[in-house]
Amino acid sequence: MAKQVTPLRKPELDSLDHNIIALLQEDGRLSASEVAGRIGNIAERTVRNRIASLLQNKHIVISAIPDPTKVGRDVQADLLIETAPGEGDAVASRMVEFDQVSYLCAMTGEYNLGASVMADTNTDLYEFIESEISTIPGVRRINTMLVMRLYKVFNTRTSTAVTSGGTNEH
Repeated sequence: MAKQVTPLRKPELDSLDHNIIALLQEDGRLSASEVAGRIGNIAERTVRNRIASLLQNKHIVISAIPDPTKVGRDVQADLLIETAPGEGDAVASRMVEFDQVSYLCAMTGEYNLGASVMADTNTDLYEFIESEISTIPGVRRINTMLVMRLYKVFNTRTSTAVTSGGTNEH
């Protein structure tokens, strides 16, 4: 039986929504009052309602993103994963459950999935890939590339970028 695929719809966002999102990307801690003040000529209540709607409709997610270089996750790797035909979604469904996986996407080309994983040590990384990822049904092959230095994550420069001569300004 063929799997039903839901077509992607373009989000129905207007310029106010885009302005709110842009400000929250700069600083997710901004209050509705601060956002309204920065936009100008808009009521705090309107901004509060828009943020609530954006969250409810899953247009945005507000969360804390740690700088891996500061929280002890010193070992990071990018994984390219080849899956058996038709198994990409099933493998991805299992992988999203692991805290070590910070990014996961479907991709075209030789590999079906791309992932970023973090671990405390090289041994922890090796054991995670060998005992968890490689044992997921449908995983055929994993190409692991160690990340030697992380300069930017989720549009924020890491402390490595700052100490390497960069600045931490946006």
